[in-house]
Amino acid sequence: MIIVDDHLALLAIAGSLPELGELGPVTTTYGFHYRLARAVSDSARSGTLSRRHQEAPAALNRVLRPPANRLIVLDPRASVDEAVSVAIERGANLLLAELVGAAVHHRASVRITPMNEGRTWAAVMEGAGIDFATVDA
Repeated sequence: MIIVDDHLALLAIAGSLPELGELGPVTTTYGFHYRLARAVSDSARSGTLSRRHQEAPAALNRVLRPPANRLIVLDPRASVDEAVSVAIERGANLLLAELVGAAVHHRASVRITPMNEGRTWAAVMEGAGIDFATVDA
């Protein structure tokens, strides 16, 4: 299993995900899924994700209900214990804690775009024993 950020999740939904290796199903966390849905649905926003889609209603429908063969949204309840531990032990914010918790719980690899990598993310991932890398997309 591989967990991706909101930018890579959008590419997965569109069927244009860059090569990530043979790491199993492509998944994302609720936090990244929420950020993606908000970017696609909020016409007042003008971020990178907002500019990537052409037709808002159709894009939002695909984001809210991604094809399971392209992207699975993980249930945060399965890994909340691990996420809370990361938040307490490493001072991680919700997005990072959920990502690390999910990766630890599911024994998953993590791939994100460089723009989403926080300054402490690589060290936190390494400390948790997670296969972590950034991917240009």
